[in-house]
Amino acid sequence: MELPYPRLYLRMAIYIGATLAAFVLVGAAILALIASYELEGYVATRHGTLGREAAEILAMGGRPALQQWLAEEARIPPDVSVFILDQASQDIFGRQLPGEFANFVRNYVVTPADMTESNYRPLRLAPQLVGPDGQVYSFLVLPKTIGVRGSLSTLLGLITVALLVIGSVAWLIASRFGRPIGELQAAVRQLASGHIDARVPVAISSRRDELGALAADFNSMADQLQSLIDSREQLMQEMSHELRSPLARLQASLALAAHHQKLGDAEREQIEREVRHIDQTIGEMLRFSRLDAPATVAHRLIRVGKLLRELVEVEEIEARAHGCRLELTSQPDMQVIGDPDLLCSGFENILRNAIRYAPVDSCVELKVRKEEASIIVQISDRGPGIPDQYLDRIFEPFFRVKNSVADASGSGLGLAIAQRAFDIQGGSISATPRAGGGITFTIRLPAADLT
Repeated sequence: MELPYPRLYLRMAIYIGATLAAFVLVGAAILALIASYELEGYVATRHGTLGREAAEILAMGGRPALQQWLAEEARIPPDVSVFILDQASQDIFGRQLPGEFANFVRNYVVTPADMTESNYRPLRLAPQLVGPDGQVYSFLVLPKTIGVRGSLSTLLGLITVALLVIGSVAWLIASRFGRPIGELQAAVRQLASGHIDARVPVAISSRRDELGALAADFNSMADQLQSLIDSREQLMQEMSHELRSPLARLQASLALAAHHQKLGDAEREQIEREVRHIDQTIGEMLRFSRLDAPATVAHRLIRVGKLLRELVEVEEIEARAHGCRLELTSQPDMQVIGDPDLLCSGFENILRNAIRYAPVDSCVELKVRKEEASIIVQISDRGPGIPDQYLDRIFEPFFRVKNSVADASGSGLGLAIAQRAFDIQGGSISATPRAGGGITFTIRLPAADLT
């Protein structure tokens, strides 16, 4: 998977690295300051006895005696080094001071020659020894380990290594958070370009953080889109198959009429019936498509009993035409929050389906009751029923039970429309065989919370 330019990586690495580098630099500055104070304190506290003894030797024998004393007689502790510097900052033995002490010696130890005649002499951290000839020397005591600890090159090397480590750690941290975002962005671009199978890798979607949750949501969205597109394609295929049969019969009727050079009553009735069937199928398809991508859904307080009574009054005419009757039993105050048109459409399709299958002199029963936080609506008929193996498939678009003569006149979308309408309302529908023959459709809707 091609990743975008790592702008985010770089920015995150810079932010993290700059923060860590600031801590390192501040720490190094504090360390250097502490080392300087330690050095100043060490020089100030360790010159006492040796400095006074060196001053006496210099006063009695001059510089040669001082050199001899320092080389042979001075009792110098093993952990220190003693330097006697002239006004040019040169050791009387010609030894070289570590380069990192040059500024320290110039600023805090040796009194410059141009200041020896001045009436202002700044405070020095090392004793000043004056020889018989008037030459001024600085008596400097340094710890032998201070050179390593205070070495400028060593300090710069440590800072360089620290910055390299910081850069590596910052880049790893940035990659840890930036790479999943890059993967997600690449998947989004693939999906937008038409690759409906684009997904974020499981290694990212399974992360236990916000990025993992975002990746999982994206994969879920992509799954829904793919399911929707697949169902649309299947629906178009089934619709084409569904319309092919009435169109073939229509063509046959027209061919027969052309053969006889006249259109008889039977042919006209057949043509009108097929045209109505095509019109009904197309109308149901449009309704189902609108439910598949609904616009704004109303949320109103609906009295389910009242809604069903009005529906029963409308469908009573069709029920009488089929030789059956409708019977509604409802508990009072059965209320839900939803869209009246959607609910009415769902109930209407179920009720018409029951009327179509109901035998003559039978009763289609509608019962409404409350069960905990749900409103239960049951619509039952005494028709031929549905084999158990088809109960889970009858809500699929254009699905028909084999050898079902009664359903051949329908569009095959009624139950699919009903299920979708109830799903949008947060409800559900199921079908179960009825004892003594027939089938019961059970619709479960969330009851209105009026508290």
